[in-house]
Amino acid sequence: MTVAATTEKENSAPVTTTDAPTTDSAAAAGAASDAQGRTLPVLAVDLVTTPELLGSLAELARGLEDAGVGALTLSDGGLHPIHVASHLAPLTRSVGLLPRTDAIYVEPFHLATQLMSLDHISHGRAGWLLLAETDPAVPPTVGRELLSLEQTAREAADVLAAARLVWDSWADDAVVRDTEKGLYFDASRLQYADARAETFSVRGPAITPRSPQGLLPVLVADTDREAVGEAATAAADGRVLDVDLAAGADAVRSALETALSGAEDGQAGEGQPALRLVRLTGLDLDADPLGTVQALAADLRAAGLIAPVPSAGVDLRTQLGLAPAPHVADPVRRSDRARLTSKESA
Repeated sequence: MTVAATTEKENSAPVTTTDAPTTDSAAAAGAASDAQGRTLPVLAVDLVTTPELLGSLAELARGLEDAGVGALTLSDGGLHPIHVASHLAPLTRSVGLLPRTDAIYVEPFHLATQLMSLDHISHGRAGWLLLAETDPAVPPTVGRELLSLEQTAREAADVLAAARLVWDSWADDAVVRDTEKGLYFDASRLQYADARAETFSVRGPAITPRSPQGLLPVLVADTDREAVGEAATAAADGRVLDVDLAAGADAVRSALETALSGAEDGQAGEGQPALRLVRLTGLDLDADPLGTVQALAADLRAAGLIAPVPSAGVDLRTQLGLAPAPHVADPVRRSDRARLTSKESA
């Protein structure tokens, strides 16, 4: 894999930022749990990003949002999921946006910064549905050999760790906008990612300021767990239950009740992430998709099986019941380290 790293030129490039979202943590924390203290999963609908869907995508996304859906996952159907999520970010107001995108045959640094940018433009509603690509047709397109399942799983864990280091490379107060000194940011408040894995390394820091959530929620769908591997699954912020809408409302409800009962009984397994999202797949766009989802969402919510409808301004971490992710400073990785070393040796 080609090494991805920022350069001094990239670090000094102009950057843009947005205001952080207003987060009602208390309200959302209560909203994410039921009377038994169980964290209720957020209801999501999976949209396959086919080019044919592009013309009606925004209207469909807003309709699903109004129907009580808490998040949209975007699966690759020809259009890149991150690009589609970025298109929807300014056109929606409360739904989480989680591209289901590959960690293996991409540049880790660019993947991390693309997701970080999505978090900026969605004002804290971005997440990552981690996928580890196993299609043998993909590696030759980027000049790589097909990895074994074991190698794929190991690299997925490495990319996840690297992405988090990139996301955490700017302190919240790194942007100083000191016009008298001609400084936009304080380099001492940035730090290198310095991620070194078996097949790649990432230098960093990120090319944009810290995004609203800091660390984006990373989830793994049950259907992707084998390829993603145990290490990355355990390191993720939560798991995703996939339920096919074609099975019918009763089957969806039964699957969710079983999953929640298993979590309550500890059957999810020690060290395994909690159920955070239930993803409805197989949405039939020709059969009143909005009405179908609205009725199902109302039924599941009335039964206390899914989290309440999200409010605008609540970030995805809060909606999923995850604690805030404050910046963790590491003096050893400060981005002005090279400058200090140069002075010391002069």
